[in-house]
Amino acid sequence: MDITQEMINTTTDLMQFLDDSPTAAHAVLTMKKLLINNDFREISEKDEWDLKPGDKFFTIRNSTALIAGIIGNSPIIDTGFHVIGAHTDSPGFRIKSNSVYEKEGYIQLGVEIYGGPILATWTDRDLTLAGKIIIHHNHGIETRLWRSNKNLVRLPNVAIHMDREVNDSGLKLDFEKHLPPVIGMAGSQPFTKENLKQLIASDLQVTADQIVEFELEIIDPQKASFLGISNEFFASGRIDNLMMCHAALSALTSIEKAPDVTMVVSLFDAEEIGSATMNGGGSPFLGQILERLMLTQDYSREDFLRAIAKSFVLSADGAHAVHPNYVDKYKAKHLCRLNQGLVIKLNAKQRYASGPETTAQIELLAHKAEIPTQKYIHRTDKPCGSTIGPITATNYGITTADIGLPMVSMHSIREMAGSADQYFMVRFMKEFITSDL
Repeated sequence: MDITQEMINTTTDLMQFLDDSPTAAHAVLTMKKLLINNDFREISEKDEWDLKPGDKFFTIRNSTALIAGIIGNSPIIDTGFHVIGAHTDSPGFRIKSNSVYEKEGYIQLGVEIYGGPILATWTDRDLTLAGKIIIHHNHGIETRLWRSNKNLVRLPNVAIHMDREVNDSGLKLDFEKHLPPVIGMAGSQPFTKENLKQLIASDLQVTADQIVEFELEIIDPQKASFLGISNEFFASGRIDNLMMCHAALSALTSIEKAPDVTMVVSLFDAEEIGSATMNGGGSPFLGQILERLMLTQDYSREDFLRAIAKSFVLSADGAHAVHPNYVDKYKAKHLCRLNQGLVIKLNAKQRYASGPETTAQIELLAHKAEIPTQKYIHRTDKPCGSTIGPITATNYGITTADIGLPMVSMHSIREMAGSADQYFMVRFMKEFITSDL
């Protein structure tokens, strides 16, 4: 298909968002700035809320999860909520708390695996560190975000001369022995966690003593980029699932006047590790916010439960595009392709929440918005991944559908997707916001 300039513009904006968001906390900060620039007001869960039709709001939990929305003009009891759900986290590596050690003249960092990254893709790349830094000052503690502006770490492979079978048997990495990256060479004085604090403190213009704790991740500093003969692809880290976060907020902030239905975008953390955290999809975060939106307008608990029964959730996450070199890994009659529009995800074991009714509604909305659709079903002989969709449907009894955009290299350090598809998704989500369903 032809890639239009409007499609390129949408994906260019997405790529800037990806570059600005090396961690979930950075992504939430980037989204906070976008929302404020579009007249959304931040509200705290600790405060009493006063919201009325037309109000734009957002709230942040633990710096890595965000819920934003617009109070609709029609009574919520009549319309329910339209919710788009996605997640802010991506697979990778977390630095252990007491992480710094020396071995054979190298300074290394102990790491834990977060989620299910393709480990081999992280080797032999120039990497760096980013994350949350907890600062102590006279007024208490404060969370600052930090990203090093230089390449700090590398996970070097062993030479083929020491692993002659690597090309035949694949790269096999022992999680404990082979994954610690190198950050420097040992000197006459030991390099400790305090030295790492000093490095961070210098960038943040604080003293090392003020840094109480940190939560660091290894990140790929390479920027997102177009590729292909006609820029039909783009590649970046964290496409899964910041692509959907960007689409949801792009659609929400494009609404010029309040819709009839109250619209909510719920962006959770911890999806890659099971969602069972205070700000994950398995938490009561979404339900608590939805109920408070009704309580602030003097609705009762009974009214809230009735509104939930009239609500609809789009669970938006990455979908699998067919890979030309591994066609046998896919279900033959459900091959999804890049630049061919949004994917409806189906699974008989309800690893995805879509059913025949919700699938029909998605297809009708997409047809109205002139958006192409595809359907994905996982091979029966392979375990299927899941999303926040079934969790949301189970926790709250809300009608839910699982959708996404096709991509290859999912969970690689650098994933690839189609340059047209983000345009399709933003248009579709805007249709979902303004539709009566």
